[in-house]
Amino acid sequence: MKSVRLWTTIAAVAAVALVSIMIKTRTVDAQQAQTGPAATQPMDHMHGMMRAEVPAAMSPASDDPRQLVPLPAPMQEHMLASMRDHLQTLNTVIGDVADTKFDVASKLLEERLGMSSLPLHHAAEMAPYFPQPMQDAGTNMHHAASRLAIALQNASVTQTFDSMREVDAALHEVTSACVGCHAAYRLR
Repeated sequence: MKSVRLWTTIAAVAAVALVSIMIKTRTVDAQQAQTGPAATQPMDHMHGMMRAEVPAAMSPASDDPRQLVPLPAPMQEHMLASMRDHLQTLNTVIGDVADTKFDVASKLLEERLGMSSLPLHHAAEMAPYFPQPMQDAGTNMHHAASRLAIALQNASVTQTFDSMREVDAALHEVTSACVGCHAAYRLR
């Protein structure tokens, strides 16, 4: 049982680290585009290569292949706050899983990230500003989070290797939705 818990914790921490790095990198890239080039060259995270520095006036994130989703400033700030909340929720859930608090993790996940969380994030008000594929990606992520909440409930009843594999697979589905959306779209 300890090896299952260790494996689950390692996989979950790796997933959160990946999402955290992607969000932080995109925030830094956006800030650099607004304030000019930094002292060091940014990494091209898709290929691991260095990009040449380009003055911000020449290229305000034009080298970013992701689709720009223009939002009014207050909505943009709300969206970024929601993304940080999603990341914090995943981090807390992973900690709860590591502590075998599956029911606590399931409840938090459904309230903050699952389908039940849509009113909390004002999804109905935000969705019309998003391209349809982005709306679909968001809906898929919220469905995946609800499925993870169910997998966590199942794991709380029977803590087996198979139930933990289901938790890992469901967590991977959530983080894959996050990674896919962040790789395709940007706000700035």
